[in-house]
Amino acid sequence: MDKKEKTNLLLNGLASKLRSVKLKSSERNKLLNNAIGLKFKLIRLEKNITAEAVVQDNKEMISDVHSLYKFEQGIFHFGKLYALTNYYDVDVNDLFKLTER
Repeated sequence: MDKKEKTNLLLNGLASKLRSVKLKSSERNKLLNNAIGLKFKLIRLEKNITAEAVVQDNKEMISDVHSLYKFEQGIFHFGKLYALTNYYDVDVNDLFKLTER
């Protein structure tokens, strides 16, 4: 199993869990953060961009590769979210479609 396939499976699992009926808001927030991070990781893998290249092109918001990996695990702030949506040319509204039922 390659990284793209694994990330896609994880993302689909998180999305289905987000669509489940009974979740506390804190659990929902954590799952959404994880799903958004995985979505960006999947985009990076599909575009075949290395983590080092992303950091190099976004030095003002992402200081090192470890910081990018933390973002992709769901530990992020909205400055990085904004920078990466512009870098990957992704519509933010598409990210939140993960939660639609």
